[in-house]
Amino acid sequence: MIVAVQNQQTAYLHIEGDIPADLDEGAFISVTRKPALKIYSLGFQPAKSIPEIPRWFLHKYARKPFTVLDPFAGSGTTIIESLKYGASVYWLDYHPLSRLICRVKTSPVSPSEVLQSASAIIKTSENQKYAPNTVHFANKDFWFQQQVQEGLEIIREHIEETKITIQPVLRLAFASTVRKTSNMNDGMILAAKRSRFEEIPKRSRADVFRYFLQYVEKAVEAIAEWNPFLEESINNVEELPLADARTLSGEWLCDAIVTSPPYINAIDYVWAAKFELHWLGMVESDRDRLDLYSKEIGTERIPREECKALGVTGNQFLDSLIEDIYTGNNYKASKGQNELRARVVYKYFQDMKNHFASIFSHLRPGGHYCFSIGDISKICGVDIPVASILTELACEVGFCKQYHFNLLLKNRQLNLPRNVNWAGTIKHDTIVVLEKPA
Repeated sequence: MIVAVQNQQTAYLHIEGDIPADLDEGAFISVTRKPALKIYSLGFQPAKSIPEIPRWFLHKYARKPFTVLDPFAGSGTTIIESLKYGASVYWLDYHPLSRLICRVKTSPVSPSEVLQSASAIIKTSENQKYAPNTVHFANKDFWFQQQVQEGLEIIREHIEETKITIQPVLRLAFASTVRKTSNMNDGMILAAKRSRFEEIPKRSRADVFRYFLQYVEKAVEAIAEWNPFLEESINNVEELPLADARTLSGEWLCDAIVTSPPYINAIDYVWAAKFELHWLGMVESDRDRLDLYSKEIGTERIPREECKALGVTGNQFLDSLIEDIYTGNNYKASKGQNELRARVVYKYFQDMKNHFASIFSHLRPGGHYCFSIGDISKICGVDIPVASILTELACEVGFCKQYHFNLLLKNRQLNLPRNVNWAGTIKHDTIVVLEKPA
């Protein structure tokens, strides 16, 4: 059902359920979503994309047989929708936790076997007196109480002793347990010391074991619901052995790319998953974790010397925005921040242009690239029309813009402190469809 709604100066089409294929070019829509499969919500991923977008694209543009690529797979939304549609799908992601989430969602496993193994782990753990001490990272004692550390170490040890085929599900439940039993307040995205914290209760090993079993049960319920779909399409999904979307190699082709690239200056995904990365052994040290930033598009971890240079992209409009940030014309931030943010913007768009150029040769002629991204980001008081600039950069490497519409963001709230003069709130996602000329 579609209803026109007037919201301030923007007229929205209010849509209940799936987005219609015949949506007008440039429309602004608001979507009331229907209950989704539980598999979508499995795994921690800030600002998850919604399944209605890849579902809309597939029903509008896909013809069977059809092969989709998601180069920023995240929590696997495009993967799930592609498999449900009957398409084949390639995927990759630089982030180790995202890769674990997507592997769980694309690997068949027996729910009863997972539950039996988890119950056995808890039974053994409850009788274990001594806990190992194997996980080390900065400020671990601040964020994890001693009893919690012991409980996590014990479960971690026993997961590694289980059958290899069920370990990914147990590890994903363990990742949720790590976040839940840390000293972060519920809803916090980044582990940062703040002036105001809700009081954290004292926790025991038993609390850790209880949460772990709860998350296993949640995962098992989602997998049991998803398995009938997966069993019919398991041969249609492949993880590419790549971890950098800027340089895509290999002898493979796809009919479409459907994805949600990283938001610029919005979420530090490495920092957000810091605890999970260390407790799961995905990084071996703080230095190892920081090295992940080299693969992240839009990273803020840039050497200070590099930030002194004013980046020039060759796109006149974009370069004027970068210069406004650099000089502080709209907002003068604390020492060095204007230069850093200008460099972040420069590198983000350069990286995305490299990505578009890299993907172009892997897309069949007449194929499409559909991306969903925040429409406007405010950085140091400068409005950056991200979606339109990305579209322009993609056209510079050979794509043609075919279509776009705008989606009102309702529930993507991030528990991050923001200065409104520094960085505003993203109100819409813009969905853009590009075409590679035939």
